[in-house]
Amino acid sequence: MAEGMILRVVSDGPVTDEELAEQARHLKDHLNQLPGVEATEMAAEAEPGTRDRVNFIFGVLALSVFAVPTVRRAAADIRHLAEVIKRYQERNTDTRLRMTLPDHTEIDVQDVSEQTLTEAITSASATQRGTPTRPPKNDGE
Repeated sequence: MAEGMILRVVSDGPVTDEELAEQARHLKDHLNQLPGVEATEMAAEAEPGTRDRVNFIFGVLALSVFAVPTVRRAAADIRHLAEVIKRYQERNTDTRLRMTLPDHTEIDVQDVSEQTLTEAITSASATQRGTPTRPPKNDGE
C-alpha cells in the first residue's frame, strides 16, 4: 500500500467488484475537483492461486492532501474535503467509506462527525508533509 491516506469503498451488501470500482471512480472524480487534493485509484495483485495474475481495481483510492501550496498546487481546504467525503457517504448508503491514515489508524467515515474527520485529515496531511498542524477555522472567526 502507498504511504499516506487511503480511502476504501466497502460494500455492506451484495455489490460486485465492478460496482465498487465504479463508485470509487465517481468519488475520485469529485475529490479531484477540490484544490489541493489528488485522488488516484489503487490496484492490487490478484490473490495467489487464482488464474488471473494481473492487477485489478477494487474500490481503493490513494488520497494526497497538500497542506502547503506549491507553484502547481493550492493548499487544500480540508474542511471542504471532509464535507465532500461525508456527503458521498450519506448518498451511498449501500457502501461504507473507510479511511486509513498514515499511522494505520482506520476510520469508518459513517461513524464519525464531519469535524472529527476534518481534524483527522488535518493532522495526517500535516504529519505527512512535515508541516505544523493548524486547527481548522470555525465559521465566524
